[in-house]
Amino acid sequence: MRCASRAVWAWGLGALVCLGFAVGLRAPLTALMSLHMLVQIPLLVLAGVCAEQAWRACRPESEPDARPRPAWSFNEYGVPGLLLVSLVGAGWMVPKALDDALTDWRVAAFKYLGLPVCGWVLRASLRRSNVVIKLFFLGNFCWMSAIVGMIYLDQPIRLCNAYLQDDQDWSGRGLIALAIALPSCWLLAELKPVWRFLNR
Repeated sequence: MRCASRAVWAWGLGALVCLGFAVGLRAPLTALMSLHMLVQIPLLVLAGVCAEQAWRACRPESEPDARPRPAWSFNEYGVPGLLLVSLVGAGWMVPKALDDALTDWRVAAFKYLGLPVCGWVLRASLRRSNVVIKLFFLGNFCWMSAIVGMIYLDQPIRLCNAYLQDDQDWSGRGLIALAIALPSCWLLAELKPVWRFLNR
């Protein structure tokens, strides 16, 4: 397989566009809590997802009976990788993390460098996991997102020093909407595997 294929260029361009928007527009994207949490952070993760897809497209197809590469044996069925991504996602739902990302260069560096790596791990782990594992982690993340969104809406005081109460409410609504939208999108994307699993 030639590395200059259309798929490689398309995914690579997608990664650069997502990273470019997240970093180049960091001032307006971090001006509001809702944009910071629901736009910039997902863009950074998506950049890693696209980069992993581009790297995967560069690799020659493996033989059907080839054994998994030893370097990835620690990520069997994608469970450790999905657990890591879930923990990082939970961490970025904490208001203090958003505040620190604006004032502490170390947290900011972790955000701009670590989140694309998490996106890479996420895509690689999803490729190795089955429908049940995907559904488990998706349900856990969506449940967590909905709970945090309701906490944001119920709090009478602002939780982030850098953001106003109104924007905190919008962030809560956005997290609840995300908890509804993600399962719907996943079900559309995985309809055939889910149907095969239910009809076993």
